[in-house]
Amino acid sequence: MWQGEAGGAVMRRKVREQVSHMEFLNRENDFRHSDYEEEIRVYRYVRDGDPRALEESRRKFTAGRQGHLSDDPLTNMRYLFVASMTLIIRFAITGGMNSETAYTSSDYYIQQMDRCKSIEEVRDLHLEAVEYFTNYMADLKKEKIYSKTVMQCMNYISRHLNRPICVAEIAGQVHRNPDYLSVLFKKETGRTISAYIMESKLRAAENMLLDSDCSCAEVSAAFAFSSQSYFTKMFRQYAGETPKKFREKYVHGGL
Repeated sequence: MWQGEAGGAVMRRKVREQVSHMEFLNRENDFRHSDYEEEIRVYRYVRDGDPRALEESRRKFTAGRQGHLSDDPLTNMRYLFVASMTLIIRFAITGGMNSETAYTSSDYYIQQMDRCKSIEEVRDLHLEAVEYFTNYMADLKKEKIYSKTVMQCMNYISRHLNRPICVAEIAGQVHRNPDYLSVLFKKETGRTISAYIMESKLRAAENMLLDSDCSCAEVSAAFAFSSQSYFTKMFRQYAGETPKKFREKYVHGGL
């Protein structure tokens, strides 16, 4: 709540006093935070797909210098985990990771962390997350690096698979002429924007068939196909079999 200039001054003075007191206690207990370069090193390693991220993360999360966010040790480690995940995905995105993939991966690991019952479990899960993001970024470095404009297109498409998307709409979002954008996208990816949209929808539909109990009609509707028959036709071209046979083969078949 806004407290006005006088109230704001009181609040700032109170916070400064509390911070000064916490700094005093840290000195008395011989505790200090990692310096900035040391703190940020692991996230740079993740961004660059550098395997040193694992050892750096292991050292960082056992050194006891990350911060005191709660008097309860497990709660403190949970808070540190969330703070670390926030930085990991920011660095991963700047390194070229699809933003929607990064945020969803972060959500997954935080949900897993919420089930941890001990500090050791949180630490182990954090190391697993660092390994996942580091390996993802390493694989990404091996692939073609796209321009910022094309990456923006891909990110926009991935966030809007649940509805029809057209080239003109995407061009408006990235502030480019539709014809220019179409040529650029095809030049860098080897695919038209429309083909990439379709491929992205079908890949997501494939995952939904494997990971949910939704009917084929519901999967079709979830990704805004004009009809179930059209979805079935395009899926057959993509996967070599109908959605129903695909699910029977890989889910009910136990593969």
